[in-house]
Amino acid sequence: MKKKMIKLFFAIFLGMNFAQSQNLDSLDVKISFHQKIKMSDGVHLSSNIYKPFDITKKYPVVLVITPYVSNENHSRGLFFAMNGYVFITVDSRGRGNSEGNFVPFENDGKDGFDIVNWIAKQEWCNGKVGMFGGSYRGMNQWLTLKYFPKNLKSIIPIASVGPGRDFPKYNNIFYPYSIRWLTFTSGKTNNNKIFGGSYWSNKFEKLYKEGIPFNKLDSVIGLPNKTFQKWLRHPSHDDYWKQFYLTPEENQRINIPILSITGHFDSDQPGALLYYKGHMNEGNTDAKKNHYLIIGPWSHGGTRRPKSELGGFKFGKNAVVDMNELYLNWFDWTLKKKEKPKLLKDRVMYYEMGTNEWKYASKIEAVSNEKKSLYLSSLNTTAKNVFNSGELKEQPLKEDNTPDVIIDNPKLNRGLTNPTNINSDNEYYRTQSIVNNLEVLIYHSEPLKEDIIINGKIALETFISIDVEDVDLKFDAYEITKENKSLFLQSDYIRASYRNGLSSPKKVEKNKVLKYLFSGENFFSRVLKKGSRIRLVFSFIDSPYTQRNFNYEESPSYQTIDKAKKATIKLYHNKKYPSRIILPIKKE
Repeated sequence: MKKKMIKLFFAIFLGMNFAQSQNLDSLDVKISFHQKIKMSDGVHLSSNIYKPFDITKKYPVVLVITPYVSNENHSRGLFFAMNGYVFITVDSRGRGNSEGNFVPFENDGKDGFDIVNWIAKQEWCNGKVGMFGGSYRGMNQWLTLKYFPKNLKSIIPIASVGPGRDFPKYNNIFYPYSIRWLTFTSGKTNNNKIFGGSYWSNKFEKLYKEGIPFNKLDSVIGLPNKTFQKWLRHPSHDDYWKQFYLTPEENQRINIPILSITGHFDSDQPGALLYYKGHMNEGNTDAKKNHYLIIGPWSHGGTRRPKSELGGFKFGKNAVVDMNELYLNWFDWTLKKKEKPKLLKDRVMYYEMGTNEWKYASKIEAVSNEKKSLYLSSLNTTAKNVFNSGELKEQPLKEDNTPDVIIDNPKLNRGLTNPTNINSDNEYYRTQSIVNNLEVLIYHSEPLKEDIIINGKIALETFISIDVEDVDLKFDAYEITKENKSLFLQSDYIRASYRNGLSSPKKVEKNKVLKYLFSGENFFSRVLKKGSRIRLVFSFIDSPYTQRNFNYEESPSYQTIDKAKKATIKLYHNKKYPSRIILPIKKE
């Protein structure tokens, strides 16, 4: 009876359906804890190895390399070992029981190469190694692939971090969250208690309210950090960050099947799609045929633990994909030559919110087939609140010659009371984000005459002048339903000095009208209902949870509040300066 109860516990814990094909005796798994793997520089990394009970056979191997300590993968190790794989979880260099120092991003590729080569030489390996994992564990698969270990045969990068693109900064605007993560991963173990709680919001608000220079943040929270300071010394997307991406030649060399996974609301979607599109644009034809992409209605964590609800949005039960089954089916196909996963009906699989259906396409460009522009206008209004807003029109107006104006005064600290920064409630994506704030510009479309499907990224092309050296700008787009409910669609940020590209800043000419193109942060798919309106909210970035720009010509990481400048931001919209929102539409 005791043995049966133990097996029942594991069945429930692992979320498995043993009735399908599993024999309960297959719970017998051989585990080797803290096994050392020697790197080429002599450093030893620690691994936990899960083997099927019959160790006389050779098996394909599934590998995860994690900075979050290998204990997190225990149930996953049992799952794969019970399904005919050796599973190995390795502590990243300097983490858990591994030797060395943890320096994010910098050693992951070479270490991954050494680990795969070590695995291939073990008597229980049949020469085929697959990798999977999410977030940092997704990114380090791409970094390992850059070294092309010959026994790496398949990868599943999920919600892959894009170093320098979505973490620790987005569009060269740093996040205070970066020091929170560095604290969590400091030392050998996870600092779970430190990571949570109100400590961080209090410190971020202190930095914000007191105008403390951003480069002092690590000292403010009590952990001076060399990595944090190194990142700040690379404000542009320069060679330091570019080293963590595949070159055109490397993308061309890829010859293994890949399953990329991300979500509509995944904060690391920019990185995940950057790796994906790099391969799609530069890879060889045969390899691209075996690169599949899934984009679900998920948050960052939801890419591995899907849910049917998120921030007030409710999806169908079909949004809750059995990820363990998907991983297993993928590796069965790519490492054991079994059938391709039935879920993968085409190379791109994405979830259409509104109809709550999975849709398919041969390539990501095929998910939309029309660009619809709506032009900003504000005749006889200042566009500064929802009740006296500007308009989004089918054509630009020639006579609309007066620009809309907002003032960014960093010394006023509006961000502490601005409702746009409230994001902790369970209805986040359905909460009315803007009610009345004098320093935003708001534009509404006419009610939609029919349902429309938006597939892709909403872009905003604007013509703007500023009277300072730099400023950080943002937009948010919403669907406003007939019932006057607000549904979040899209947002994006731009730092004015990087308006022409992220590789190097370009000086802003004061009071000159310049074009700023917001490309949209995240891909999404949603049906906007007949009778709904589109709301565009334009403003500057003013939040304790984003790096502040004090609007003068110096890297914002080192700016001081005493030198802060008030910025007058003018948004132009007429036939000469046709500012517009661009919607990627799918016409059936």
